[in-house]
Amino acid sequence: MLEHVAVGQSRFMTPGVAPDPRGVLLGRFGLLVFPTLEGVVSWLRVYSAEASLDELLPSLTIARARTPLRSQEFLVRIPAISSYTMDRAARCARLVGGATFTGTSKHFVRYRDERSPYGYDAVDIHALPAGADVMVHGEDYTQTYTHEAAIAFETLLFRLSRRRVPGGDRLAAEDRADLLLVVERGLGDGVVRYLWRNRVRAQVGIAMPRGASAFDAARERGYWVARVQDVPQRILDLFIATPGIAVFRPVTPNAAVEVGYRHVIDLTSCASALAGDAYYVFWGGDRVDTLDGPLQLTPIEHLTRIDVDLDGRSDGDTFQVDAPDIIGVSIRLAASVAPPRHVVGALVPLERAAWVKKLVYVLPQPVLRGHRVAVTDRGVLLVAHEDIDLIPLGQLLSELAPGLLVPLGMEIAPRVAPDVLARTLGHGAGMLTVFPGDGPPFQIADSALQPLERRTLAKVEVVEATAIDTAVPRSSDPEVVNDPIGRFALWGRPRRSRRKALPPGDE
Repeated sequence: MLEHVAVGQSRFMTPGVAPDPRGVLLGRFGLLVFPTLEGVVSWLRVYSAEASLDELLPSLTIARARTPLRSQEFLVRIPAISSYTMDRAARCARLVGGATFTGTSKHFVRYRDERSPYGYDAVDIHALPAGADVMVHGEDYTQTYTHEAAIAFETLLFRLSRRRVPGGDRLAAEDRADLLLVVERGLGDGVVRYLWRNRVRAQVGIAMPRGASAFDAARERGYWVARVQDVPQRILDLFIATPGIAVFRPVTPNAAVEVGYRHVIDLTSCASALAGDAYYVFWGGDRVDTLDGPLQLTPIEHLTRIDVDLDGRSDGDTFQVDAPDIIGVSIRLAASVAPPRHVVGALVPLERAAWVKKLVYVLPQPVLRGHRVAVTDRGVLLVAHEDIDLIPLGQLLSELAPGLLVPLGMEIAPRVAPDVLARTLGHGAGMLTVFPGDGPPFQIADSALQPLERRTLAKVEVVEATAIDTAVPRSSDPEVVNDPIGRFALWGRPRRSRRKALPPGDE
C-alpha cells in the first residue's frame, strides 16, 4: 500500500529516498518495468528521440527477471539524475506500456503522477523473500523479482535490425555532402577511376572487419572503403543500384548506417556506447561490421596518375604519351556543358600576326593599355585584364583556374580539381599554362608578357636637329637723355575749356 507524499514531508518509510529541491520524492535510481523486451526497445527508441541516452548509460542496466509466478518481465534501471529526467523517463514508459518506480537499493516505490505530484511512500516495508532481488511497491500491490540474466546495452544496440525508410535513398544536398562507400575488392579500381573522372572528392582505403567469419570469404579478405563528398544524386542512384557497392551515411564520428535504412535507436544520443577505437558500419537488416578506427584513407589523386608531355606532340586531343598505370588516365579537351566563362586570352597563329598589327591602328588607347602580348613559337598569346574585352582574333581562351587557359567552350577531362591539375602540370604562381585547340599544352612565364601598346610600336628613327639663332643684330647701344624742364613744367601746356559751346544767338 502507498500513501501520498505531502509538501515538506521529511520522514519516509521507504529506505533511501528523499525529496529533491522541487519536493519530489526520489531515490538514487529509477526502475522501469516492461512486460516484454519489445517494450524496452520502444522506450529506448522514444527516449533517444527526445534526449541523450549518454547521461544515463554509465549506470543503465537491463535485466530479465522472474516473478514468483514464473512470469518473465524486463527491468531497466537508470540513474535518477533529477526529477526532470525521471519525468521524461516515466512519460515515455507510460507511452509504451511500462511502469516507473524510484528507490535506491532493493525497495522501489511508484514514481509520482497526476494524482500525487510529490510522489508516493510505502506504508509497510517487509524484508525480501529468499531468492528475491528487488521489490516494487505499487498503489495496491507489491511485487518481487529475481534477476535471471543481464542484457548489455551494446549487445542490444548491435542486434537490433535496421528499418527500411520509404524514399530514404533520395538524399538532400546537405545529406550527400559526406557519404561512405563500401566496395568489393574487384570493383575498387573501377570506382576510383569513375570518381576521378567525375571530379568527386574522395578518400579511399582497404578495411578488414573484426572477427570476420571463415565462411564469409568477402568479409575475410576485406573491402574498399571510400569517403566521398558532395556526390550528385545521379551518381548516388548508380552506386545504390550497382551490386557490390553499398552506400552509407555517417551519423556519428565512428558509425554509419546504410542509405535507405535507419537504426531504431538514435545513434547520436548513445555515442558513448560506440568505442572510439572502432568504426561501426550498420548494414540494412541486422549485419554490423566493426572496423579498426579511425579509418585510414588516402585521397584518390594520389592513386591516379596523369602523365602530360609539355614539349612533345601527340595525335588528336590526347596529351598522354606514356603508357598509363593500372588506374592512370590520360587528359584531353572535351566540350563543356557549363555556362561559358569570361574570355581572358587569345592564341593567334604566327601566320596571322599581321592581323594584330592592322587592328592596333583602330583600337582605342584604353584597350591597348589593357592587353598584354607575348610572341611564342606556338603563336601570339594575347591576355586581357578582366575588365577589358579581348580582341576577337585566333583561338579564344577562358580561365579554368588562375593561370590555366583552355579554349572557350572546352574543359579538361577527366574533371579533376584545378589544384590537382596544377600540381600535376607543375603549374604555379607567375606562370601561364595554355591548352591550345590542337597539340599539347605549353607554359610561359607571366613576366614574358609585355603591354600591347609598348610591344607593337616599331623602332622610330629620330634625327637630332641644330638650333638656329633668329635674333635681329643691334647697330649701337641705346642712350637715354634727360632734358631739364624747369620748376613749373606743366604750366606751359594749354588749358582745356570746360564750358560748353552755345548755339549762335544764345551768347
